[in-house]
Amino acid sequence: MKNIILSIMFLLVGIVTGQPKKAVVKEKKEKMEMMMAWKLTEHLKLTNEEAEKFFPRFREHREIINTFTDKEKTLNSEIKEKIERGDALSNKDLDKLLSELSELERKRIKEKRLFIDGLEGHLNNVQRAKLIGFEHRFRKEVRDQLKHHKKGAGKPDGPHYNKKGKHFWK
Repeated sequence: MKNIILSIMFLLVGIVTGQPKKAVVKEKKEKMEMMMAWKLTEHLKLTNEEAEKFFPRFREHREIINTFTDKEKTLNSEIKEKIERGDALSNKDLDKLLSELSELERKRIKEKRLFIDGLEGHLNNVQRAKLIGFEHRFRKEVRDQLKHHKKGAGKPDGPHYNKKGKHFWK
């Protein structure tokens, strides 16, 4: 009887503590998406009209890219589990993993190309060129800010300061 009560308590504690974590992660992801949209609008200098045409396409593109990322995570976790279990990895297994990861990367690059090409007529060439490296720069800046925030020191040029002393989105 004691074991059943303890099991139920652990289960309830797990459920109660697990729910807020998922909500917090979802909330952080939504905030990150909003911040990215804001920075992207600023970076590309989008008009309201351009933004109305751009963001539905951008969201669709991100969903496609996220499916590739999810598949990549699944492949990596499967291989990690095999390694942790001590399973032998044959050349065939490794070749299969590399082929699948390469294919995902190829599809990701193709999707990005189709997305950027599909914006012709909606964004000018300068805006499309700026879009190419935006996400990488955005993520790097967020990582740098988080690292800096954890250290607790202030940078001389405000929250968007980088090593070159310029805003990352200009």
